[in-house]
Amino acid sequence: MKTLASLTAVLVLAAAGTASAADARVGWSDLNLATVAGGDAFDQRVEAAAQTLCRNARRPGSRIDDRAFCQAAVRREAVRQLPGAAQVDYAASRRAVAY
Repeated sequence: MKTLASLTAVLVLAAAGTASAADARVGWSDLNLATVAGGDAFDQRVEAAAQTLCRNARRPGSRIDDRAFCQAAVRREAVRQLPGAAQVDYAASRRAVAY
């Protein structure tokens, strides 16, 4: 199963101030990222990982909890770690089609 590399690096930055960094893997080999359904499934998997990883997140340099900041960073990192062709397919599936 193809999985994204660990999202630890982004969490170390996004969750500065927490006691420990977490680790997550997001599988995508069973998804066709060129389809809306595949892109939606990938988004759901990344969102589930982000919610778990960002429970105690703090914005770098702040003592205030900021899960939204962390979750956005996890989403960006997950897409960044997709291979180039998969990134293109995913981006195409996220575009609205107007007829």
